[in-house]
Amino acid sequence: MSFEAVKKVLFFILKLGIAGAIVWYLLLRDPHMLGSTLRNLDVRWLAAAAACYFAHIVVCSWRWRRLALMLGVKLGRFESISLTMQGIFFSLVIPGGAIGGDVVKMAVLSKRTSDGNRIEGAFTVLMDRIIGMIALFLLVLVILPFALELLMNCSIPGVPLTDGIKKLCILGTALLCAAGIGASCVIFMHRTLHKVSIFDRLLKFADSLTKGMVSRLEQAADTYSKNKTELAVLVVISIFFVHIMTVIPMMFLLTGIGIKYSLFEVICAVTLGNVAGLIPIFPSGLGGRDLVTVTILAAGSVAAGDAKTAQLLYTALIILFNVSGGLFFIFDPGKSKQKTKETENGTESAA
Repeated sequence: MSFEAVKKVLFFILKLGIAGAIVWYLLLRDPHMLGSTLRNLDVRWLAAAAACYFAHIVVCSWRWRRLALMLGVKLGRFESISLTMQGIFFSLVIPGGAIGGDVVKMAVLSKRTSDGNRIEGAFTVLMDRIIGMIALFLLVLVILPFALELLMNCSIPGVPLTDGIKKLCILGTALLCAAGIGASCVIFMHRTLHKVSIFDRLLKFADSLTKGMVSRLEQAADTYSKNKTELAVLVVISIFFVHIMTVIPMMFLLTGIGIKYSLFEVICAVTLGNVAGLIPIFPSGLGGRDLVTVTILAAGSVAAGDAKTAQLLYTALIILFNVSGGLFFIFDPGKSKQKTKETENGTESAA
C-alpha cells in the first residue's frame, strides 16, 4: 500500500474518532437518563420520522433526475434513488464525507452513460450538489437575523464561549453562506471569464490539455443557464422539501419522547447542524451536526438531556439510512445496464 493510501486511511480513522468522541461526549455521558427517556419513546413517531427522512432522499433523487434530463442524461426513477442511496452509503464509509459519495455517483454513472455523455453525467452530480447548497445557505441567511438571541444563549460545558466569540461565529456563518452562494454562481460566469485575457488563455490551455473537456463543461453550464427558471424552482423546492424536510424528523422524535419544543428553534438547530455537517472532517456529518444541533436546542426551550436523546435517535436514523444504502450498492438494478454497455463496448473493440 502506498504512502498516500495509508495517509488517507489514517485520516479517515482520525475523522471517525473525532466524530465518535463528539457523539459520546454529547449523548452517552449519562446512559441512565438516556435509557429513562428512551423508554417513553412512542415508536409510531419514530416510524414517521424514518418515513419523512426517506421522503427527503426521494426528493433529492428526483431533483438530480431533473437536472440530468436537462443535459440529455436519462436516469430511471428507481435508478436515481438507488444511486442517491449508494452516495449516502459511501459518504459514510470512504474519506471525503458527502463529496466522497458524490465521486462514487459520478464514477458509477459514467459507466452507464454513453461515451459522448460521460462528462455531462458527472456534471449533473456537481450541479445537484450546487443547487442543494444554494438552497441550504439561503435558508440559513433567512433565519439567522431572527435567531440572534437564541444563538447568543448557546453554551458548551467546558468550552469558554464569550459573547465576542459567539458573534464571530454567527458572522462567520453568514459570510460562509454568502460566499458559498457566490462561489456556486461562478459556474455560470465562464463566458465573462473568457473576456479577461489571462483567464481566457488558462481556460483554452486547460481545454487543450483535457482534449475538449472544459468546452463540454462550458456547454453544459450554458444549457443550465438557459433553464434558470427551472433551476430557481428546484432551489425553492429544495428549501422546503429537502432541508425543511430534515427538520420534521426531529420534530417527530421530540414529540415521540413527549418533549415540548419551539418550531423555530428546531428549524434553527437542525438547519445550522446540517451546515456544520458539510465540514469534510466529519464523516457523513456525524459529530459536527450533533454538536451544533444539541447546543442550539439546549439554548432554547428543550432541556439539554432531552436534546441529546432526540439527537441520538436522529443520528441513529441517519446511520441506518447510510448503511442501508449499501444494500442498493449490492443489489443495484442498474448493474445489468452497466454490464450490457460494457459488453457492447467489448464487442465493438473486438470488431
